[in-house]
Amino acid sequence: MVNLTLTLPFILSIGTADTVDVPETRTDLPVVRAQAIDNRVNRTSDLPTLELQDIRRRMLADQYISFDEMRRLADAGDGNASFQYGERLLALDDPEVRSAAALYFASAALTGRDYAVYELVKLLRDPEVEFSEGRLQHLENAMRNLALQGSDRAVNALADFYASGEPFGRKPDEVRRIMIERAENGNPEAAMDLVRDMMSGEAPRDPEQIRGLLKIARDEGDLGMSAAARTLLARLDDETNPENTGKETVQ
Repeated sequence: MVNLTLTLPFILSIGTADTVDVPETRTDLPVVRAQAIDNRVNRTSDLPTLELQDIRRRMLADQYISFDEMRRLADAGDGNASFQYGERLLALDDPEVRSAAALYFASAALTGRDYAVYELVKLLRDPEVEFSEGRLQHLENAMRNLALQGSDRAVNALADFYASGEPFGRKPDEVRRIMIERAENGNPEAAMDLVRDMMSGEAPRDPEQIRGLLKIARDEGDLGMSAAARTLLARLDDETNPENTGKETVQ
């Protein structure tokens, strides 16, 4: 079941001079981790009102949708609308709404649209975009969730962000923690990446952790990865037990 506690935007709409509504993050709400893709709106009939359904039909037919209509559709959980609304905000060429656009790109990305991660990362990398503390906290949490969901773009961007300290602060251990969480959730690629790091010396070598990760790769990976994991498990058994015959004995 999708945990929608994080679902963006957690916002209060405030009017601007050009009547565009810019979301502001509610700092009184707890930041929690979403556990799955936000799939509230996959079909037009998923929307709660006939008015929103009509707006979505017009959007899909490339008919005119006002700023307010697009925002309302985005806020209802439509990832396509979230992305388009983010693009509309950027098209205003107004520095005051660029951080708001990042929120909507994050919302779109959390509905499974990985292309929205690219736009989100660009804004997070831009030193001229100013984020409030609460908004930045939500965006970091969204990036972590996207990484856990398997977005390579999010993982790579977080690695850069945490190494440089911008915009989330220096957190050198966080990327490894994300990879471990992905592996423990059954991601064989993350498991093998962690094994390679430990066996190459890039990370501290922990035989028991390597063994557990290799079991994940063996059980969850494709045929090639499973075979490689079995071979490495046998090699690890030989290293830890000199009397081992070389056959994998760990079940």
